[in-house]
Amino acid sequence: MKSVFKAVAIVTIFSIITRTLGFFFRIFLSRKLGPEGIGIYQIAFSVMGIFATFITSGIPLSTAKLVSKYESQNDLFKRDKTVSSSLVIAVIVSILCSILILLLSPIWKLIIIDELAVKLLLLAIPSLLFSAIYAVFRGALWGQNDYFNCGLTELIEQIIRFVLSIVLLWNISSMTDATINTVLSFDITCLLSAIIVVVIYLKKSKLCFKKGEYKNIIKSASPVTAVKLTSSLVQPLTTLLIPALLVASGYTSSEAVSSFGIVMGMTFPMLFVPMAIIGSISMVLIPTISSMLSNSDYSSISYNINQSISVSIFISVLFVPLYMSVGDLIGIVLYNNLTSGIILQMSAFCIIPITLTNLTGSILNALNLEVKSFVNYLLGSIILIISLLILTPIIKVNAITVSYLISMSVISMLNIRRINKTIPNLKLNIISTTFKYSLIILPCSILGHLVANIFVEVIGNFLSAVIGGGISILFVVLLSKVFNVYDFKDIFKLLKLKRKH
Repeated sequence: MKSVFKAVAIVTIFSIITRTLGFFFRIFLSRKLGPEGIGIYQIAFSVMGIFATFITSGIPLSTAKLVSKYESQNDLFKRDKTVSSSLVIAVIVSILCSILILLLSPIWKLIIIDELAVKLLLLAIPSLLFSAIYAVFRGALWGQNDYFNCGLTELIEQIIRFVLSIVLLWNISSMTDATINTVLSFDITCLLSAIIVVVIYLKKSKLCFKKGEYKNIIKSASPVTAVKLTSSLVQPLTTLLIPALLVASGYTSSEAVSSFGIVMGMTFPMLFVPMAIIGSISMVLIPTISSMLSNSDYSSISYNINQSISVSIFISVLFVPLYMSVGDLIGIVLYNNLTSGIILQMSAFCIIPITLTNLTGSILNALNLEVKSFVNYLLGSIILIISLLILTPIIKVNAITVSYLISMSVISMLNIRRINKTIPNLKLNIISTTFKYSLIILPCSILGHLVANIFVEVIGNFLSAVIGGGISILFVVLLSKVFNVYDFKDIFKLLKLKRKH
């Protein structure tokens, strides 16, 4: 088990560093592009994401699984054929996707409300080929259990993109030029990252194009790609739908794109910050469920699920009073945008269903209930679209936050219901737990907000946010302990149990 914990530690360390760097990169990008530029950028890349799914979802995973299989059998010939065959398939698919994007240019101009977004989409086409090469060789490293180089290549990619963006955007004042240079930096980053990962892989392995493993790769990759593709369609659909609904409700095209950019490009990334921590916890806690399931060890499964959800909810709860108390100051400090901060305050409670949706989805996958997880996600996505259609004319841009809150809550509740039905004697009382936390969060948030407002004129926005947010979090922790809402020993008990397994 030591090697497992070592691997998890390596992945976690690289993940935290990479996510932190990505977080600061997003702040830099938001400041340079502005709300409208970020909105246009989000629209272009949401469409590009559909085509990238064909390349970066199923193929890397199937490559990793087959490489791992042949490595364990010491069949290096088949391993090399697998990587080579995956490369051929990925390159062909990326070229076909690139051609399709070009052929659909007239359609993009009809369904995307901004001409610049269409131009950015076309400029990003080269990234598909480079991403295909990168994905295959990174999948191969993953299959070889080379977690260090997997994490290193991802970190290098983030560093290259950050540096290139700074160089290309530093003296740019035009929003149009800034968004174009951002896409160009992305293309160059994908190219350099592909070269680096190829060099790393070929240092200790080689390629073999004789009698490829095409059938096995396609068979393994197809179902994963199908599920990911269906899921990925939701984001671009909402990305195209929301600005159009805002325009229909009275916004100008520029106002709609700017408002969309503020919510999706500035506020929403902040709501997913806790997942950087919870995602690492999931890597340690959840995989063991699969082995327990094979032994019908339902008591241990029940304990692990209860504790993992309990820990994750508590971590996400700590961010709610932080955002509610000083979200407005956070928006000013990070993005120089008060509106993003106010929306962050209003949407803070979305963190809990976002956490539950991601965690319970992972649990369902561990329980071999991927189809159920996908169906629940699909139902939640339908509710999201219906909510947007109904609420946008009424509450304008706030409909985005409310709709996502409703959608994520439904998905998480459906997932929890399925988990409760699957595991004997498991009872997850999420609603009552969340209600108890809410009673603590609200007064603590008000206290933190009042303290921050007292100090803001004296010590400025940043220090006031630190003090006000820190006080709100501190009191949530203290009251959780006083009223026995959360037992902090659960974290250590859970980790101890994991080591035993």
